[in-house]
Amino acid sequence: MAVLGWGASRRNEANSSVPETQLTPRLPYPDGWFALATSGEVPPGGVVTRRLAGADVVLYRTRSGRLRAIEPYCPHLGAHLGHGGAVEGEEIVCPFHRFRFDADGGCVATGYGTPPPKARLAGLECRELDDMIFVWRHSLGEPPSWEIETLPPAGFAKPYCGRHVRLDHPQEVMENIVDYGHFYPIHGYHHEVIEAPTFEGERLETTSRLRTEGSWLKVASTTPASKVVIQGLSVVRVQVESEQFGGFRARAWFCVTPVDPLHVEIRSSVALRCDNPFVHRLAPLIARAYVWAAWRDTSEDVPIWQNKIYLERPRLAKGDGPIMPFRRWARQFYTEPHPAVPTRSPRPRPAQNSGPAAVGDSR
Repeated sequence: MAVLGWGASRRNEANSSVPETQLTPRLPYPDGWFALATSGEVPPGGVVTRRLAGADVVLYRTRSGRLRAIEPYCPHLGAHLGHGGAVEGEEIVCPFHRFRFDADGGCVATGYGTPPPKARLAGLECRELDDMIFVWRHSLGEPPSWEIETLPPAGFAKPYCGRHVRLDHPQEVMENIVDYGHFYPIHGYHHEVIEAPTFEGERLETTSRLRTEGSWLKVASTTPASKVVIQGLSVVRVQVESEQFGGFRARAWFCVTPVDPLHVEIRSSVALRCDNPFVHRLAPLIARAYVWAAWRDTSEDVPIWQNKIYLERPRLAKGDGPIMPFRRWARQFYTEPHPAVPTRSPRPRPAQNSGPAAVGDSR
């Protein structure tokens, strides 16, 4: 996976042939902040349902603009508020008996005028940053232990956002960023480390430059560097500054959310600014092109992601990058048991003379 890479990459047309029913989760769900929607997907009065770690989360916004994230079921008789629930003023109304709940979650009225019970909706911590909506998830229900860093808008154009669902796990998607060895064989990029990764608390920071051969962009020593900040196993922020095109800046989010044991939802958001007024007017189109290029790169990883297994003790080589430091850092985001051995996909054995058997992991 190349994060905000510059230049065209080679396309890999391979497709996975492994049925999803034959796959098992590689790792438990991590804890942290996860992107569930863009701001535009939850307008005032809007109610949407999203999946997070195998469960539904309902997002809604009151008419005054207050954003709320809640567990989906009404405490009265269990109706799903994301299926027919409606916002009226500052309250969300259950579709079953029209019980009403205020923005703090308390039940304030029934649908038939009787005194409301002492009931409340189970709220979830949420944040809205740079047009992205994040929800905190912890397997033991603990409150947020860290906050997502952001930067002021500072003249950036409205971001362009994209979304895809992939068969993978957040940790393995994030690990691609420090897997230096895969950049050239898969994407055709030469990867130059400018600042080696630092691991502090929930934060990982690194700066690098990607170069491509045969790109229509000028590839030289002035190719802009990308500063990458990773928080948890779900949030990546990328900053690029360049003197090209009259002073060009890009800011991107790359967010990975586990929707079930096998799949992740990858959301990207790119915002641009340029000191050249003419180029700045083209910022939305350029941002769209950046998102398209990011998905093109990611699509090259997909056949490998879908068919690989997780090796707890990989046999690494020089040039692979800081994979084991990354994995030691990643362990802090799990409260569920971490597997002691590699998780395998229970693929059927190949028939005799049908080709070489799959190679198992060496210990």
